[in-house]
Amino acid sequence: MSTYQQLPIKTKPKRPIRVVITTLVILICVVIIACLGLSYYITTQLIHPKHKSVTLNPGDVGLTYKNVAFKSHDGKVTLKGWEMPAATSTNKWIITSHGYTGNRLIWPTNGSPKGTPGLDLFKFLHDNGYNVLTFDYRNSGASGGTTTTVGYYEQQDLLGAIDALLKENPNAQIGLMGWSQGAATTLLTAYQSPAVKVAVADSSFSNLGSYLNTNLTHWSHLPSFPFNPLILKLWVPLSIHINPNNVSPIQSAEKYKGPLLLIASTSDGTIPYTNSQSIYQATEQGNVTFDLFHGPDHTMEFVDQPAAYEKDVLDFFKKNNF
Repeated sequence: MSTYQQLPIKTKPKRPIRVVITTLVILICVVIIACLGLSYYITTQLIHPKHKSVTLNPGDVGLTYKNVAFKSHDGKVTLKGWEMPAATSTNKWIITSHGYTGNRLIWPTNGSPKGTPGLDLFKFLHDNGYNVLTFDYRNSGASGGTTTTVGYYEQQDLLGAIDALLKENPNAQIGLMGWSQGAATTLLTAYQSPAVKVAVADSSFSNLGSYLNTNLTHWSHLPSFPFNPLILKLWVPLSIHINPNNVSPIQSAEKYKGPLLLIASTSDGTIPYTNSQSIYQATEQGNVTFDLFHGPDHTMEFVDQPAAYEKDVLDFFKKNNF
């Protein structure tokens, strides 16, 4: 009688759980490294933007001008710009401050040829009896420096411009005009010099930290999580040693007791007009004027509605005997 022996059934061995865990850990590490690397790259691009060349000069609209160079207040950066004297001798000066990635032409990518609106602005100020100083901030145009800090170290540049004017004309009465980053720098700086008699801030943020927390994606083109915390809490402090929350035009504006004109547009898609509104509400309103435009995009009020803009600025200057 034959007997049959049942052979054991071969089963596929189970993958050890540690292999699965190892794979997951590797994947998580790859994702973390990728996020760190990408956020670092974007941070370097944001704080080291490329310079825009200065392609026109005031002579193109018939203005007399001279090239100037001066040091930032801390002596670390050489800044370059133009002085345009008024037709009649005066101690009244306007210092203009351009925005992020801009240059002394204020709107270097607008108009035909590009940069024309800035020359039109200078001519408007000149024709109304003001000397004008416009310059490239650090890491912009023809000026030195390799890092942009959106107002923090730029204060040193604007104070350097004020120093240069007072050295040239000790009796200078100075008005500051700024757009976007330049508006923020104007507000951060105005209270620091008694020579500043009036200030105009067009489209400023109220606090850099709070602004970037909700609007960094506009500049980084990355999802807010996890990239906003990585950029703002890790790479920015490590790269330029500042806390964006300490760049606070709203707090500085409260310290400035001179006449202040705030300008914004309800159609601003870059820095919501509510930033200027918050600054207005936080300051002494009796000495502060808030002009709200409808239609122009970020800092484009003068470009799109020059007649209204010029009237608002001149009315503000005349109201305050400047």
